Amino acid sequence: MHQSSSSSLGGNGVDDNKLQCTDHMCPVRIHWHVKNNYMRFWRVKLTISNYNLRKNYSDWNLVVQHPGFSKKSIAYSFNATTLPTVGIENEVALFWGLPYYNSELTEAAAGGGGGGGGFGSVTTDIILEKDLDEFTLMNGWALPRRVYFGGEECQMPFPDAFPMLPNGGFRIRSSPRHRRRYLFFLIFLVVIWLELRL
Repeated sequence: MHQSSSSSLGGNGVDDNKLQCTDHMCPVRIHWHVKNNYMRFWRVKLTISNYNLRKNYSDWNLVVQHPGFSKKSIAYSFNATTLPTVGIENEVALFWGLPYYNSELTEAAAGGGGGGGGFGSVTTDIILEKDLDEFTLMNGWALPRRVYFGGEECQMPFPDAFPMLPNGGFRIRSSPRHRRRYLFFLIFLVVIWLELRL
C-alpha cells in the first residue's frame, strides 16, 4: 500500500490518503472503454473507481472533453449534461451520480475490490451519436481529450502511447505451413471433382 507524506495526516494522526497498491498509484481511476462501434452510434462504458481506502467521494462530478459530445448523447446510470464552450474545439459533458443510487463513490475495499464493477466504483454506458464529418475512430484515437474529477484535471497519456484500434475487417494471416495444407486440400477437392465427372 502506498503511504503518502505526513502532510496528509488527519487531526487524529491517521493517513487519510491510504491507497490500494496499483500500477498508477492514483486515488481515482477513470476508465473509458469503447464497447461497440455501430453505424450511427458508439457505445462507451465509463467506470470511475476509488482506490482510496479511507475516503468516500460524496456528490462526485466528472467533466469530460470529447468530440463525441458535439452530437446527441445518452448516459444511462449517471446524470449528464453538455456544457457550453467558448474557444474549445471539443464539446464538454458534465456527469454526476444519481441520488440514492450512485451519488457516493465509496471507499475501496481493503481486499482489492476497487476495480471495475466492484465495491468502490460506479459505472454507466454512454451512447454517442456519430458525426462522420467531424470525428471518427480513424487512427484509433477514441479517448477523451481531457478529464476532470472533482475539479482536478486527470493526467491523460499522449495518443501515441495507446495501441491503434483496428479500422479494417478481420484478416487471417496464414503461415507457409497452413498455405501448403490449404493448397493440398484444394488439389484434393479438384481431384475428387475430376474423378466424379469421369
